[in-house]
Amino acid sequence: MGGHPALDFVNTAGGSTKVRDKDRLVELGDAIDWALAVELLAPEEALTLRGARDTDATLDRLREQREALHAYLSAAALGEEPDAAARSRVEADVRGAYACARLSGRPGEPDVWTVPMAEAGVDVLAHRIALTTATLLTSADAKAVRVCQACSWLYLDLSPTRRRRWCSMATCGNRAKARRHRAKQP
Repeated sequence: MGGHPALDFVNTAGGSTKVRDKDRLVELGDAIDWALAVELLAPEEALTLRGARDTDATLDRLREQREALHAYLSAAALGEEPDAAARSRVEADVRGAYACARLSGRPGEPDVWTVPMAEAGVDVLAHRIALTTATLLTSADAKAVRVCQACSWLYLDLSPTRRRRWCSMATCGNRAKARRHRAKQP
């Protein structure tokens, strides 16, 4: 929905308003399911994580990472200076990910940074999210990150005019149009 895995991660919280009152990561299994869907985890890695201990602490760290990333990216998208705490957290997450990352080294393919499960353990998902965040932040797409006018979700605006206003026309866009239509009715 956001157009990039890092944005999809921050969009695992938030509802139909600017208040981030709906959390879709209720338990670690929800984060694992999300990571499988965006291909940050392989099925066998997901099985290993599902059997991990201390899942509440792992989930808490993921949520904290998500909210710091949301604060950082939202501020940048609005042309504001990101909060120092959010910036520090995003930087620490990326540095921690690169500390245990390895180049893939697959023959015939370009090398990419990856975090092996053996290196990161239960934090493999947090580190992989941080690596994908780093790729977004250092790409030309970083300037295309926008905040939905109706909700708190973030998205890449790659439209030709860069004037997209909603995370999704099917949800927030239609709600806005319906509100305008109702306001015009006598």
